[in-house]
Amino acid sequence: MAVNPNLPVGVSIVASSNPFCLGSTVTFTATPVNGGLVPGYQWKVNAINVINANNAVFSYAPVNGDVVTCSLLSSETCPTGNPALSNPVTMIVNANLPAGITIAASANPFCPGSAVDYTATPVNGGSNPTYQWKVNGINAGINSSSFSYVPTNNDSVRCVINSNLSCVTGNPASSAKIIMIGTLAPSVAFSACFDTVTTVNAKPFQLKGGLPIGGIYSGPGVNSSTGIFTPSVAGTGVKTINYSYINVHDCGASKSKSIVVQPYPSFTCGGNLLDTRDNKVYPTVQIGTQCWMSNNLDFGLAIANTIHQADNCIAEKYCYNGTVANCSQYGGLYQWDELMKFDDSPAGQGLCPPGWHVPTETEWTTLMNYYLGNGRAGRPLQDTIINGFKALRSGVFYLNSSWSFLDFATILWSSTASGQSKAISHGMNLYNFSVSLYPASRANAFGVRCLKDF
Repeated sequence: MAVNPNLPVGVSIVASSNPFCLGSTVTFTATPVNGGLVPGYQWKVNAINVINANNAVFSYAPVNGDVVTCSLLSSETCPTGNPALSNPVTMIVNANLPAGITIAASANPFCPGSAVDYTATPVNGGSNPTYQWKVNGINAGINSSSFSYVPTNNDSVRCVINSNLSCVTGNPASSAKIIMIGTLAPSVAFSACFDTVTTVNAKPFQLKGGLPIGGIYSGPGVNSSTGIFTPSVAGTGVKTINYSYINVHDCGASKSKSIVVQPYPSFTCGGNLLDTRDNKVYPTVQIGTQCWMSNNLDFGLAIANTIHQADNCIAEKYCYNGTVANCSQYGGLYQWDELMKFDDSPAGQGLCPPGWHVPTETEWTTLMNYYLGNGRAGRPLQDTIINGFKALRSGVFYLNSSWSFLDFATILWSSTASGQSKAISHGMNLYNFSVSLYPASRANAFGVRCLKDF
């Protein structure tokens, strides 16, 4: 003989809302204990059986004070306490349910230009409330508890809810306003610390001038990893260069500048070179395999001798004795870092015209070997009658303190560094026909002869 255990029968019920709105339907749900496979239910209101209410779920429109119970008849084999009666639920009318709504923004302060998500939380909204979003008092969005758009600074966002409950007050209800604050974007500046007019044959150059440091340059001909602009890759025309920066808030901003890339200029060495950046003209000369300018470079803004030339996005020069006419006659005097645009790369364009560069020490050696070496090259290089290099005795400016050697000597820079604080230069004077090699302090200001790229 097998003995089945006795199974105590039980049932509990809950109401979908209590207190409730008078006239609204409330749903009651019964949870059986040991009800068996085919339990029987009998719902009661005020101890009176409800006809055709033999289900675990029962709905009706109660009135204040109604007492709802449910009787469970188990189909188990060995039940005890069968049938079981549930807990009573006494219904309470709430005749004063205030409608309300609150809203929240996914980000505020926010990144200008980025979408912000808004979520509404209703209070006594009923089973199917309607929503109306407003931006600056103007209807926006759709009938939804969520809303997304791209705000601007000081936008005002709110939401109006219309409850479908029958016993709410203050319906429709409006949320408090959220004033959007677009202050997280970085302040980005972009100065053109490079030639904004160049030629398609010019050497690649480093883009500079974007602030804060650490952003990304992009655009035609730009390698965004290195920030190098290559005119031949960009092609001719007006090219828009962007500088973008993203801050710790993951907010970004950008600024742009234009570079005009001109076609390959029609030029034959020995003719005049037009610097399209400032429209100055330089004579040129072919010496062996090299094409040199036969005047010193005179590019940039003349500044006072008391001011150090700085990495400030301005091409700067000194004129001997602070006299602008001396720049017109002899060319400008440049501290080495300024001349090289604060880039130590040999053979860089520096401040030279597009398609030309500051000569390296190797290229200076090639020039002097054409004239049988340093010991003899000074005389033909300084000859001002025969069409040649025509080195003018333009003088020098030592360490922002003394002007020297005008009409007696000249020192010209190369693009070859000598340690951290010096660079190789070459000097010539009126009486000695050799060409000296001088590792000079970069803070000295000398002239420069530009050499054509090949």
